[in-house]
Amino acid sequence: MWRTGRVLAGLAIALSLFLAPTAVASAGEAVAPPQVVVLAQDQPPAPPAEDPGVDTRQRMAIGIGGLVLIGAVLLSRRLRKKPVLFVTWKKS
Repeated sequence: MWRTGRVLAGLAIALSLFLAPTAVASAGEAVAPPQVVVLAQDQPPAPPAEDPGVDTRQRMAIGIGGLVLIGAVLLSRRLRKKPVLFVTWKKS
């Protein structure tokens, strides 16, 4: 019951903060109109240089490295007799 009350109170506070009316300037103060500043540019910015990318040999090396790391983690968990991917190993 207390938990429900606290959740409802927190929800009410959050809603009151989001739905609260914004501050209104008094009648004596004039609100300045928004100002727009436009900067003139001589030339458009240069497009970014094309990335040569990763060739297929590098991609293969990265993939094999990832598989080796995953295998090392799973093997170390098995050696420490912890569950590997939610599978418990039975002693034979």
